Amino acid sequence: MIMNRTIGPAAWRLPQLPLDTLLQQGEAAIEAALAEDHADGDPTRGIVGEVEISAIVVAKQPGILAGLPVAERVFHRLEAAIRFDRCAEDGQPVSPGDIIARVKGPAGAILSAERTALNFLQRMSGIATATAAFVRQIATTPAILRDTRKTAPGLRSLDKYAVRIGGGLNHRATLADLAMIKDTHIAAAGSIRSAVEAVRNHAPTLPLEVEIRTLAELDELLSITPLPERILLDNFPASTLRGAVARVAGRATTEASGGITLDTVRPVAETGVDELSVGALTHSAAALDLSLTVESPSRCSQPSLEEEVAALRWRLGDRVVVLAHHYTRDEVVEQADIVGDSLALARSATEENAEWIVFCGVRFMGETAAVLCRPNQQVVMPRPDAGCYLADCANIDAIEAAWKTLDATLGTTGIVPVTYVNSSIELKAFCGRNGGIVCTSANAVAALRWALDRSDRAFFFPDQHLGANASASLGLSTADRILWSPMASEEALRRARVILWPGACDVHQRFRSTDVDAIRTAHPETMIVVHPECAEDTVKHADDGGSTGQIIRAVASSTRCSMVAIGTEARLIHRLQKQHPDKRIVPLGDVPSYCKTMSLTTLADLRDTLRDLEEGKPGRRRISVSPACAAEARSALERMLSI
Repeated sequence: MIMNRTIGPAAWRLPQLPLDTLLQQGEAAIEAALAEDHADGDPTRGIVGEVEISAIVVAKQPGILAGLPVAERVFHRLEAAIRFDRCAEDGQPVSPGDIIARVKGPAGAILSAERTALNFLQRMSGIATATAAFVRQIATTPAILRDTRKTAPGLRSLDKYAVRIGGGLNHRATLADLAMIKDTHIAAAGSIRSAVEAVRNHAPTLPLEVEIRTLAELDELLSITPLPERILLDNFPASTLRGAVARVAGRATTEASGGITLDTVRPVAETGVDELSVGALTHSAAALDLSLTVESPSRCSQPSLEEEVAALRWRLGDRVVVLAHHYTRDEVVEQADIVGDSLALARSATEENAEWIVFCGVRFMGETAAVLCRPNQQVVMPRPDAGCYLADCANIDAIEAAWKTLDATLGTTGIVPVTYVNSSIELKAFCGRNGGIVCTSANAVAALRWALDRSDRAFFFPDQHLGANASASLGLSTADRILWSPMASEEALRRARVILWPGACDVHQRFRSTDVDAIRTAHPETMIVVHPECAEDTVKHADDGGSTGQIIRAVASSTRCSMVAIGTEARLIHRLQKQHPDKRIVPLGDVPSYCKTMSLTTLADLRDTLRDLEEGKPGRRRISVSPACAAEARSALERMLSI
C-alpha cells in the first residue's frame, strides 16, 4: 500500500552540492585521465595531421545523457580550437541514432581526445540511465532515492553528478558531511549507545545516522535520547521494514539500504520508508553505448530530414495535419501544424478536415483523437508504442476491481468516476458507461465540481496529485479525500468526498516544495509556476499552478519580474526561453526533467510516417478503437468538452 504522507524536513538535511560545483571538482579526474592516455603522446596525430574534420557523437542505445560538459572539457583541454556543439542536454532521454553532439576541428586532436571523452560520457550516462530507471519505479511514492560512497576512486564528484542528472539525490560525499555509525563502529565501541555517545562527544553539532540490522537493535537505538536524526535500516525484508518504520513513527528520517534492485525497490518504497540508498547506481551501472563517427563530405550533399519531411508534406498537401504536444522534441514541434496541451489537441481533433491526423505525442492522445475525429478521418502516430508513465499507473482491470469493492462497501450509485485524459481509452469508456467524465489539467477543477454536484463523492484517477490539487481548489480539506487502497476501512471511505487513485507523473513528481524554497532564497523576485501534476505541497508553495497552456500564458503575461521558474517538462521551458529572450526562464529544480516517452518520437519517425501515408500503407501506425469502446469514451469526453 502506498503511504499517503509528506516527508518531513529532516529528510532533506543532507547537503546537495550545486551541480556546477560537482563538475568543478571533477576537473582533477579529467586532467588525470588525459595524462594517463597521453603520457607518451599520440603517434597517430602525425598520420591524420591537422586537417579539419567534422564528427558526430551518436547514441547507439536508449538512455539518459549525462556528462556533456565533461566531454566538451576533454576536447577543449587537448585543443582549444575544437568546436563542440551540443545537440542535446544532460538529463535528456536519447534513442539509438540520435546525434548528441557535433565536434569540429583538427583531426589529430579530435581523434586523440575521442576515447577519454567517450569514457566519461558513457560512464556518466550509464549511471544517469540506471538512476532514472530506479526513480521511475518509485515515482508514485514519496520516497527519495539516494546514492552511496560506492563510487569509482577519483570519480566521486562526477558519479554523483550523474546520479543527480538521473533524478536521484546524493548521500554524503565525504566522511565529514554526516556522522554515520556503521555496524563495524558499533562492534568496535561495544554497543549502539556507546557508539552514539562517543560520536556526540566528538562532533556534537554534526547530524548523526546510525545503521541498524535488526528490530532488537532498533529498539535499543529508540531508547536513546535525543534520537539520532537518521536511521539506516540495512538489509531489512520489506515485511519487517514496514514494522520498523512504524516503530520510528516519524521521529527520525528512515533510510533503507542493502541489496535493493529494480525488482525490489518499489515494494521497499511502499513500506513508508523516507529514503532508499542504492550502491549499484554507481558501482554496477553499465556504460551507455555511444560512438564518435567522422562525417564524410558526401553526407553534406544528402537531403536533411527537415527537407525530406517538407517535401512529403508538400506532396500530401491538405490530406494531412500534424499535431504535436508541447513536450515532444523541438524538431518535431517545428514541423507541426498545431502544437498544444491535451485540451487544445483534443479540441483540434474535432475541428480538422484532413484525411489523416498525424499525432506526435503518446498513445492516450492518439486514442482520444481517434475517438473524437470525424468518420472520414484516421489517426496515425509516428510512435504508437509511446506510452505514458502516469496513464500506466491505472489499467481497466485494477479500476474495475476497485469499483467492485467500492460498490460492495458504499454502493456506486453515489460515486461519479473522473478520469484524467492521461489514461487509456478503456478508462475513458469506463467513465462513459458509469456516468463519469474525462478531464484535463486545465479543467480538472471544473470536472471535479461537475462530479460532486451530481453525487456524494468522486473517484478520481489515475493522478493523485491532480486530484488533490483540484480538491483543494474546491475548498475540500485533506480530511475530505483518501488515497485508494483495498485495505481502506469503510469508515474512512464514507468520510471521503474524493477517492484518489495512487498514480503520479514521473516528470512532475520530481519537483518538490524544497525546490521552491531554494529558488525563493536565491532569487526572491522570481515568479514560480508549476503544473498541477506536481505534489500539493509544491503547488501551494508556488505563485501559480496550471496546465501547460496556462503556464505558457502566465509566462507571456508576467510583468512584475524578469525571472520565471517553471515546474514542468524541460523542453517546453527551453522553448519558452527562446520565445521570451527578455526574461530568464529556468526549470524549478536544479536538474531539468524530461518526459522519456514524449522523447521517443523523432523527426525520422515523422518522415517514415508521412512516407507510409504517401504510399497508402499506414500499417501499425494507425490508431484504432473498437466502436463500442469509442462510443462510451466519447460520451465521457463530450461531457468534458461541454463544461
